[in-house]
This record gives sequence, structure tokens and C-alpha cells, in this order.
Amino acid sequence: TTGEVVETLDAKDLWDKVAEAAWACADPGVQYDTTINDWHTCPNTDRINASNPCSEYMFLDDTACNLASLNLVKFLRADGSFDVEAYRKACRVFIVAQEILVDLSSYPTEEIAKNSHDYRPLGLGYANLGTLLMLTGIPYDSDRGRAWAGALTAIMCGTAYSVSAEEAVSLGAFPGFAKNRESMLKVIGKHREAAMKLDGDLVPSDLVSAAQSSWNEALSLGEKNGYRNAQVTVLAPTGTIGLLMDC
Repeated sequence: TTGEVVETLDAKDLWDKVAEAAWACADPGVQYDTTINDWHTCPNTDRINASNPCSEYMFLDDTACNLASLNLVKFLRADGSFDVEAYRKACRVFIVAQEILVDLSSYPTEEIAKNSHDYRPLGLGYANLGTLLMLTGIPYDSDRGRAWAGALTAIMCGTAYSVSAEEAVSLGAFPGFAKNRESMLKVIGKHREAAMKLDGDLVPSDLVSAAQSSWNEALSLGEKNGYRNAQVTVLAPTGTIGLLMDC
């Protein structure tokens, strides 16, 4: 109340305690609030205040998201190359299926149902990244590993937004799009810029070009048609479903 310093803490020690507590309880301990909201597609509706307990789903309060994950190892060929075309096709099929599910799902409250229909967030993701890297001989904690993760994620997300923009032609953009058009296109543009920075020395060129072309497409189609979904991808932990997915 007076502005007087009550106590001084050692930042490194405090950070270690936060990290240790998060690890010990197996739940996320820290969210980067400014970054999350900087990449938020619908800030004109409201800010993002929190996530679900596992912390993969970041969006407006009182919304729900149906999740689906692809097993990355299934796209690895015998010669160690990655089948980009099959991966993109799978992303397309799943986004269409998940979009259909929005209207066929039941929701716990009226407000969640209304927001889920107005913003139509989807959660396509992947599983088995660690195994994919091990099978290709890439260290998990390495620049190459991170570049592969970035490229695969960019392909998935860019493809999903492209499909969402295609669906908007016949089904219309999600009801909340008009209010958030400028900010959503800005975020899609930021994703596109990030994809352009993928390092071709660390990841195969066909993955890089697929990532970049998918985001070029996502932005150009979105500018023309809008998007059917406010959000399309979510990387869930996949710990339990991984057992059922042959991971």
C-alpha cells in the first residue's frame, strides 16, 4: 500500500521452484500471457485468460475443442524420408471431419455450445514426434530436431487453415470472423513469416517448401474467403491416446 519493498527474492531461485513445482505435479506452471495473446486470432472478442489443465488449448473462455492426432511415424517411408503428400492429405481429411463434428457434438453448458458454434475451434495435432526423431537418428534436443518439429507443425497448421478457408466458400466464415478479420489475418501472416525462416540446411527441402506453400495458401485463401474456424490445431500431450494409436 505504501510502495515500500517488503521482501526481495532471488529470481533464479524462485524460477527453479516454479519449474520444480510444475514438474512435480505434472501440470504446467507458467503461461507466457503476452505471447499467447499476441498470437490470438480473436482478440476483438476477448483476450485469452487461461488454458485447460494440460495447457494445450488456448482460446476464449467458455469454448470447447475436439481433438484429433496423427501418428507421425505412419508417414515415415522405409528409406527414412517423410511422405509429405500423404501427411497433407491426412490433415485435410481430419479437418473436414472435425468441422462436421462441431455441429454433432454435445456441450456441457449453453454458453460453451454457443461459443463453440460461433468460433468453431478445432484441435488437429500429432503424436510420436520423439519416435520419429529417434528412427531418423536426430537428437531430440537439437537444432535439427527443433527444425523438423517446426516444419511438421507448420505443414499441419498451414494446411488446416487452407482447408478451413476453402470450406468458408460454401459454408461461410465462422460467425465471429467479421469482428476479428484484421487481427486473424495478421496472426496468419505472422505464421507465414515464421515458416519463411525455416532452415533448409537442417530439414529436408520438400518439408520446407510444403510448409511455406501451405502458409502462402492459407493467407491468400483467407484474405479472399475468411476461415470456417477460428483455430485449427492443438498439440495435446497424447500420453493416453498414444497407447491406442500404436505410438
